[in-house]
Amino acid sequence: MEEKKSKKKMLVIGLVVLLLCIIIGLGTAVYLLLHKPEEPKPERAVSEGLVVDGGIDEKASNARFTTDMNMIWTFPSGSARSNNAIIGNSASNQYECYFEVYLDDGEQTLLYSSPVLPVGKRLEELKLNQVLEDGTYDAVCTYHILDDEDPDMELGTVSFAVSLMFIQ
Repeated sequence: MEEKKSKKKMLVIGLVVLLLCIIIGLGTAVYLLLHKPEEPKPERAVSEGLVVDGGIDEKASNARFTTDMNMIWTFPSGSARSNNAIIGNSASNQYECYFEVYLDDGEQTLLYSSPVLPVGKRLEELKLNQVLEDGTYDAVCTYHILDDEDPDMELGTVSFAVSLMFIQ
């Protein structure tokens, strides 16, 4: 009888020690995960377009862009002309721009390329290069910000996701 009690006592002590080891192990793991040493931050990369003659192009690095557009453009069935697209170069911008609309598919099909838009001007109408079948399509509208002194030079680009809805 005493031998049974002794074995039972040893078993209970063994289980308690095992549970304590598990708790200590989990506590250590949680502590280490919460107190990771900070990894050094990588140096900020400078875009190739911002480097001119080995120095940073201040105009390009300070170029900002605010959009003047809606994000869902509807087209009547069988028409390439949108009945609600608002796309412009906000009056708060400093530079002229043009934009391109690409179908967000594997080929990135170009659907439209705009004329240059002066600051504060909107496109009068959007008429795509092709009519799409009825349905909703994901597209990307990429603005190209142009240098005010050299209109052939881009200061940068900014892209927005838009939806094209061809409906009856």
